[in-house]
Amino acid sequence: MASQLAPLTVHVYEPVTGRHLYRLPYTAADWTESLNQPGSMNVTVDYTRTAARLGLFKSLRCWKALIALQRAVNGGFEVVHAGPLTDWEWDAENRSLKLTVGGGLTLLTKRLVINHALKDSWRDGSMLLDEKHPAGDMDLTLKGSYTDIARGLTAEAMQWGNLPISLPATTGGDKTRTYYAWDLATTADRILDLTNLEHGIEIRFDPRIKPDGSLIFDLHAGNELIDNKHQWNAVIPGQRVILSSVAGAGGSMTSQAWLTGGKDGDKTLMCRRTTTRLTDQGYLFCQSADTTHTTVSDLKTLQAHALGDLAQGAFPAETYKVKVGEEHHVKVGDHADLRVEDDHLGSRLLRLKITDLSGSADSDWLTLQAQERNDT
Repeated sequence: MASQLAPLTVHVYEPVTGRHLYRLPYTAADWTESLNQPGSMNVTVDYTRTAARLGLFKSLRCWKALIALQRAVNGGFEVVHAGPLTDWEWDAENRSLKLTVGGGLTLLTKRLVINHALKDSWRDGSMLLDEKHPAGDMDLTLKGSYTDIARGLTAEAMQWGNLPISLPATTGGDKTRTYYAWDLATTADRILDLTNLEHGIEIRFDPRIKPDGSLIFDLHAGNELIDNKHQWNAVIPGQRVILSSVAGAGGSMTSQAWLTGGKDGDKTLMCRRTTTRLTDQGYLFCQSADTTHTTVSDLKTLQAHALGDLAQGAFPAETYKVKVGEEHHVKVGDHADLRVEDDHLGSRLLRLKITDLSGSADSDWLTLQAQERNDT
């Protein structure tokens, strides 16, 4: 049964407050969503008299507009994708404007993890890089759960200038993270670091239309984000669920992760973590190196990153591509149990976690990417 959902429309919002500006006539739109990533959207506007009257050259400038793809639902609106306008290209010969749009997390790629006390007290000059005794307000310490730390990072970013983001309530916990201004790390990168730790969190910035018509991004973070648990059977006709393909990629698989952290003079922080999960099943013993944590000076933090590498790499990296009708209301992070009968896979129940989603405005099908869950 085909989808009976309302048509998709494109709207433009002000980037600081999320205030609605106008509806944008468009020719084509496609989008992608990924767990723990900003996602992206492409919108094409062919110039008509209506588009020309809107004065798009003035309003559609990079980081001056939020673009949302949305539809009317039950007296309100469902936002399929939204984010800041990051790039645009005008094809003068064909009178066509192409817009590239990020996601909610993209907003935080333009904010640095710097204590907002430095907003007024900063003075240029030489700085002693002493993590034990940081000068002035060069450090920012956040405590609680990893969700609280993600919340704190976002809240600190908003102290430098308003963003249309709503924050979750604090949950409490025993985690502590200290960030130093001289690292000049983006807020987005430090939030994503929290997703790569042992027992790390999952994050999404879900766009939503408020009752006053403005756009806001709700920060959701937790050990696992599951909006729905789907039960699908690709064997029964008419279910609008199709197993499209399966691909295996072994580049990230590992049984032993070696990591380096920051340097202090002629010393370098190093650690190693090992698992037998793969070798016990007959897989080759594989080692991996991770040298990306150059700002980490605490051994326990580096060890948590090593365990995070193992958590991601100690399983066969097999990606299932599934096509479903948009009426199934799938979000990244969802669980799905999919019954298939296939020449290669045989007859089996696939216990999947949705990691990626893509769609286009001219189709009522969604393309999903998923990996098998480790429910043990």
